[in-house]
This record gives sequence, structure tokens and C-alpha cells, in this order.
Amino acid sequence: MRIRTGTRQRGFALVTSLIALVLVSAIIALLAFMSVSDLRQARATVVQMQARAIAEAGETYGRYAMSVAAQPTIRSELRGLMTVNANPETQWVINSTRWTDASNRIQAALNASFQTVAAANLNGIGSAQVAYEFKNFRGGTRSRSSQTYLVDYRVVSTGTAADGVRRVEDLGVLEIQLGKPSLSQYLFLVDNAQGNNGFFPTGTVFNGPVHANGNWGFWGKPVFMDTVTTAADGAYFWNAGGTCSGGNPTYVRGDSRPPCTVPDFRKGFTRSAPSVDLPTSAMSQQRAALGLDPEVTSSPSAAQICTALGPGVCNAGNVLPNGVYLPNSGGVITGGIYIQGGVTELLLDGSSRDGRQVYQVRQGTRTWTIELNYLTNQTRVTTTPGGLTTVYTGLPNGTTPVGSGGPTGQIYVTGQIDSLIGPGRTGAVGSNAPDHPVPSQIRPALALETELNITAVNAIRLRSDLVYECDPAALGSSAYLAANPRCNVGAGNSVDTVLGVMSLNDNVEITTSTPDELFLWGSYLAGRSNRGLTVENYNTRAAQGKLRLFGGLIQSVDQFRGTINNNGSLRTGYIETYDYDLRFANGAVAPPNFPTVRTFDVQTLIPVALGFREY
Repeated sequence: MRIRTGTRQRGFALVTSLIALVLVSAIIALLAFMSVSDLRQARATVVQMQARAIAEAGETYGRYAMSVAAQPTIRSELRGLMTVNANPETQWVINSTRWTDASNRIQAALNASFQTVAAANLNGIGSAQVAYEFKNFRGGTRSRSSQTYLVDYRVVSTGTAADGVRRVEDLGVLEIQLGKPSLSQYLFLVDNAQGNNGFFPTGTVFNGPVHANGNWGFWGKPVFMDTVTTAADGAYFWNAGGTCSGGNPTYVRGDSRPPCTVPDFRKGFTRSAPSVDLPTSAMSQQRAALGLDPEVTSSPSAAQICTALGPGVCNAGNVLPNGVYLPNSGGVITGGIYIQGGVTELLLDGSSRDGRQVYQVRQGTRTWTIELNYLTNQTRVTTTPGGLTTVYTGLPNGTTPVGSGGPTGQIYVTGQIDSLIGPGRTGAVGSNAPDHPVPSQIRPALALETELNITAVNAIRLRSDLVYECDPAALGSSAYLAANPRCNVGAGNSVDTVLGVMSLNDNVEITTSTPDELFLWGSYLAGRSNRGLTVENYNTRAAQGKLRLFGGLIQSVDQFRGTINNNGSLRTGYIETYDYDLRFANGAVAPPNFPTVRTFDVQTLIPVALGFREY
């Protein structure tokens, strides 16, 4: 009996164990099935989320394309629809009969070149296809100096990740702003590049947009990192090192003359482009300095000049004596700095690095020291001999308010500037000094807050470096900002410091007293026929290394600034490097009252989103 009883108990235990095992196995199988299903579901969810994110990235790219990437393309398409001689105050520069064509051109251009965001730009997750639709192109506002147009847009972005596909739609309005951009938007602009007599050789570097209406000349392998255009159908290519047969130079309707001269055109060489007219008059700079509307192009009369400068300034018959004048009303600055007669020396000094800018004007035996205090909003003028000091409220700084005139950073000289200098150097600068940041031995001519344009009726002679307190190209360096705390204007922001130097009727000349490795920042203009940026005794002075221009150069005729040996090494004068100030692009930043192009052009594109959905 005891034996039977034990066997039955063991049997029940075995059955119970088997049932438990079956249940556990079933549960494991069910869990496994559920886990695989959940994993599949989770994967599908992740893929769909990735596709949605990619679609949104494509939509963001579409708005970026409309506002930035496609701007040169849109500008080119709309130029052909503009009426050059339209009165912008009363007529649309893009005539209403062309508005449908304008929509179609913008749509075709974007769909042709800005429709794909490749997987390589999306961390390899997937890709986006972007489609654009534009309609209802229409006029917005118009004035003497600008016009705006509006066009409705629809951007559809389809994101694909593995087998996941999502699509989003962005509806909005693209605002197209037309204006007359400043000539400072060019790194290098010249009417006649004089390539039949000289050239840009190996070692010359341009990293911004350049244009010559005619006669480009190249030797060896100069480097052009941005757009290069000419209104001519070709250029002069010289026989570098004697490795080419034929004439020297040879006019080529192409972009190279191998093997001797093969310029490095990173963005191509566009021939037969539209010509860009250079200004030959700067009446607006004179009016700006007087506190008058700079957009009025007629020359102010002697009576108007005397009225603008205030009572008691002019002699009988509205004769203005030589001297330095600050237009003001009751001690409040109302214009810029107006200088009657020539200037022996004009010193620009922003080296105090404490919110002050000093201009010192020497005219014969008299000197005017003008101190702008940006912290107190006051301008102090001291005249010697005599020691007379006058304190004004306000500052002759910044851009003139158009339509009315007002305080502005415009120095206007009715004669010649014999010497334009900065505060100089504290020591020598080596030949291997970096372009940015500027070597610390070079003291700044312009303080952080200074926005200045210097205009002289006759020649301007440069005798030193001219640089800014804060280097716009170095603001991304934490080490630079730590060493220059006033330059820390906040992440993503830039500085407004800018300099323009322009002669109306003569050259801007680099004199024999300038140092080796010369640093010139700003935009320099000599637009009168056959004038440009010259180097005094360029072919007999010693080799002085690089002329490092950061900003832009606009000339009627390109001038010789140095000579090279047969092997390409510098023999006399300077070899140039042209470094573009990216703030100048499309005229976003420009010297006050700087000349503009004569015709309207696209300046800004602003997409305004009004609706978003996924479907």
C-alpha cells in the first residue's frame, strides 16, 4: 500500500510539471511572437518617424533655397524681365505684363536645381524630394530706391527612409525685395582690367565675386574661389614661363591656355555677362556730409552749403573758408564732417578700444581733433592752434537716413588728401603673418562702432595699414574673443564696423611710405575714367610682399601694383590677395553713402510661411 501510494503522488507531480512546462513554453512562444511583432512595429514606427523628419528637413531646405541658395539663380531670371528706364516711384520695374512669366521662371529654376536633398546630407538615413509651385506674382511697394514684389509659393517635400515615405506641405508668400545694391558687394570690379598690358599671376587669390567689363589678363594659375564674370567674350592669357607657343599675350575665347596659363576658376568663368556701369559722380556723398538727402543727385549750391553749415560760417557772397565743419543744429549733429579745401593729413584712430573714435585732420598749420564717444553719444572737436574745444550732442557716424538726411559717417573733402593714415604699428610684421586675425602689432584705425565713408574730390594717398578694432572674420574664435572682449557681440551676430575710401576724380594711391605686408580693410573706389588703385613707383620700389585687401576694390582701369620675375617671384611692389568681407554680400553691409549700381536688382528674398501640414 505504501508503495502504491508513493507512485501515484509521483505521477501527479510529473503531470503537474509537464503542464507547467507546456504553459511556460506557450508563454515563451507567445512572448517571442509578441516581441518580434513589437520589434517589427517599433521598426516601422522608427522608419516612419525618420521619413517624417526627412520630409521636414526637405521643407526647411526648400525655404533655405528660396531665400539663400537660389538667390543668384532667381536674380538672373528676373533681370531679364526688368525695365531699365522705369520710374521706380510710379512704375513697376518688373512690368505687370511679365508677372506670370516671373512666377514661371522662378518655379522652373527651383525645380531644376534645388529639388533634391541627398542621403549624404541626411546622415545616410534617407533622401528628400522637393517640389515648388509659384503663382499670383504681384507688386507690393515701390519708392525711388526700392520695390517689393510678392508671389505665393507651395513647397511639397517627400521624405523617404527605407520603406517609409512621408510628405509635408508648406504654403506661404515669397517677398522679393529689389533695390540698387552697393558697389561694395563686389570683391573686385573694374571697367578695364588692362589684361593686354598686365595680368593677375600665380599667387594672386580672390575669394569673392569679381567682374571686369573687359580685358581680363591671367598668367600661370591665379585662384578665383567665387564667381568670375566679364562682359567680353574672352580674356588675355599670358605665356607663363615660356611654356606656350604663340603670342604673348593671346586673346582666348575660353577659360584657359594650357599648359602655361590655366587659372583656377572654382565657380567657372562666365563670359558675355551684363556690363556693370561705374559711377563718375558722387554728389550724394557731398549732400550726406552736409546733412542733406543723399539721394538727390544735383550739386548743392553755395547758398545751400552755407545754410546747411549754419549761420556765420560763410563769408560774404556765400564763400566758405577752408576748414573742417560739422553740420549741427543748436549743438546737435545733423550731418557728417565737411572739409573745405585739401587735407595735409587725415588720421583715423580707433586704438583706444574703449568706445571712442578719433579723427585728426591737419590742414596746413591748423589741426582739428574730432573725438566720437559712443558711450556718451557726444562729439568733441578741438582746434589748434588756439585750443578751442566744442562739444556736440550726437555722432557723425552710420548711414544717412534717405529722404531727409541726418547724422552720418561721411567725411567729404573738396580737395585732395595728401596722407590718409591709421595709428601705425607697434612692431614689424613677418611675411608669413595670417590674414585673420590681423597681427596684433597693427593698431586699429576704426573702433568697433565706427561706420565711415571717406570721399575726396581729388586723389587720396595711403601711407599705412587701415584695419578694424574687431575682425569680422575672426568672431567665431573663442581665443580671439577672449583676447578682444569688446568684439564678443553674441553668437550668430556680426559687427557693423565698415570703411569706404573713394576718390571722385583721381586715383587712390599707395605711397612709397607704406610698410611691407600692407593690410587694407574696407571698400576702395576710383571710378573716374582711367583711374584706380595705384602703387607709387610700382616698378622701381623694393619687393614689399603681399597687399592684403579685405573688402573690395572698384576701379575704372586696373593699375599696376608690382612686377614679377620670369619664374613668378615678386620683383618690385606688392602681390595682391583679395579677401572678401562676407558681410558685403548683396549689399547687406556697406560703407555709408557708398555708390550703388545704376539699375535695380534683387537684393533680398524672404519666404514667409503661412501654413504647414502632412498629407
